[in-house]
Amino acid sequence: MSVAGCALPAKAVDPTGGDRVLIVVSGTANERRPILTDPARKILLAAANSGNVSSQGSGQSSVALVAAADGADSRQVVLTPRRADGSLEHGLQRPALIERNVQLVADTVAAMTAARPGLDLLGGIDAAVRGVPPGRLIVVSSGLSTAGAFDLRQVGWDAEPEAVASQLAGKNALPHLENWHVLFTGLGSVAGGQPPLPGPAHDKLLQYWQAICARAQAGRCDFDDKRVAAEPPRTTVATPVVPVPGVTSVVGPAGRISTTVSDSALGFTGDSAVLSPGALDLLRTLAGSITAALAGRPGAVVTVRGYAADPPGSTAAGRQALADLRAQVVSDALRQAGVRQRVDAAGVGTQPDRTAMAGGRFDEAAAAAMRRVEIAY
Repeated sequence: MSVAGCALPAKAVDPTGGDRVLIVVSGTANERRPILTDPARKILLAAANSGNVSSQGSGQSSVALVAAADGADSRQVVLTPRRADGSLEHGLQRPALIERNVQLVADTVAAMTAARPGLDLLGGIDAAVRGVPPGRLIVVSSGLSTAGAFDLRQVGWDAEPEAVASQLAGKNALPHLENWHVLFTGLGSVAGGQPPLPGPAHDKLLQYWQAICARAQAGRCDFDDKRVAAEPPRTTVATPVVPVPGVTSVVGPAGRISTTVSDSALGFTGDSAVLSPGALDLLRTLAGSITAALAGRPGAVVTVRGYAADPPGSTAAGRQALADLRAQVVSDALRQAGVRQRVDAAGVGTQPDRTAMAGGRFDEAAAAAMRRVEIAY
């Protein structure tokens, strides 16, 4: 199916002519709305300005091929600027026509949504590149696969990336990326009920895809780790959640999301209420999810509750003060990261009817489960 616009020639485009930019989009309910980042736009601009096209109206133009990772949709957008008669545009309108064509691609990417549950990103990439001569490939996805050979719920976060890539190669599960120049964008950008990734998990996700891309013999693998805009997802098709160490999210019956972050993920140590750099990054990601979920609801309230354990020698007042301070620190970080709704922050202290003391001894595992911050929105 082709996307038409007044900047495009009316006649059909010959797929054998010009440069091709292939874009694979996952667009699940657990990801922010897909967008084209600046590096992706530069690739499209280069293709639009390519001289590898026909001068007259034969239809041989550079095109962007946009495909949903689940195979439910695919579209083609012409990038080469042409006049109404099909000849190349070299005049003053050329830059504006190219920008219009690139924006058509951006709009097409933003409209791509998952129509099937689960995300088999490897399978989606493999299906998209079949039969297409190698060129530029842009993968717009969180990278959190929940189906196919690379199901992160089964792989987990402790595997060696090279070993995972080798196992996938042994199963013939890798896409054929020989001579493709690949750009991944949006890795780790989540929404909905998918918990945000702490720093170590985000780094491991990147390493997994680096190893997969290299083992698939891509000519080059680039990763754009800049944050994407906090736009809510368009699809409502349920997608499984990938468990994340130290972070859990639960979606209530009214759609209210409660995310619990452990002290370990926040970087708090001892009686400290100082967030680690990795925790600040996690909270920036969570702030994006909150902003997307509460878009158009300025009156919504975000609640932040701090909890503390009861180590020997601690007092109820001291635990309450520490829980208050940690809740406030998390609240401040969310505001600084862009949350504009009112944030109600308070400490609970030690959760009633819970204790880390068992048989007169302090149980550190129980205490670790008690130390946490809960964010609901």
